[in-house]
Amino acid sequence: MSNLQQIVEQHMQGQVHRHEWFRPDNADHCVLIYPTWAGITDFERSIAERLNAAGLEAVIVDFFGCGHDLSTLESRRDAMLSYTSDFAGMTVHLQVLNDWILNRLQDRPEGAVTTLSLLGFCLGGMCALISGQSQRGFANAISFHGLLSFPKATPPKDPATHFMILNGQADPMVSAKDIHATQDYFETHQQELTFINFSRTLHSFSIPGADNPKNGVQYKPEVAERSWRYALDLLRPPT
Repeated sequence: MSNLQQIVEQHMQGQVHRHEWFRPDNADHCVLIYPTWAGITDFERSIAERLNAAGLEAVIVDFFGCGHDLSTLESRRDAMLSYTSDFAGMTVHLQVLNDWILNRLQDRPEGAVTTLSLLGFCLGGMCALISGQSQRGFANAISFHGLLSFPKATPPKDPATHFMILNGQADPMVSAKDIHATQDYFETHQQELTFINFSRTLHSFSIPGADNPKNGVQYKPEVAERSWRYALDLLRPPT
């Protein structure tokens, strides 16, 4: 199986967003990947390559665009807060990004993909949940150690979307209040949700090199692999 990897630029409100496309031959299912607050890194590229190996097309979404400095923890925090302090604006931002990518997927001459899914990590996990909540047409929306403080005032747009949340039980960035509110939200609206808590597991458990347990961040390889299998089983159900 050969792969086509390319960068596609989207110009949006004075910003250039450089989405990265990982495309195997004959894939009929495409997964949009939302990065962490650090933007697109080799970690997200490795996830795209693993999806390709499973026969899935992948697009890494450049959420912030090229105009944001993401080189320090402080600059990443500022960039993230510029969106999470205005969830209505963040939702519109995601819709514009997603629609532009989906139009390219549907309009190519060799034919459109037939299944679309969403997947993200940390901030990107919340992006996947918001996108799945606010737009139609996504089969799955998967969050790895994602923030769960997204708004829950309106029901999900598409009753067919299956949500999966893979969460570290000891993640200090996800409160018990947010967990209960999230579970109640999906149950109230009778939306399909798989919620998995991994015990003794902190934030960023799937990201190699994450190692700051005092601040609640630590890679846990056995949980990373287990959570990946759960996600892949949802994206590619066993036959």
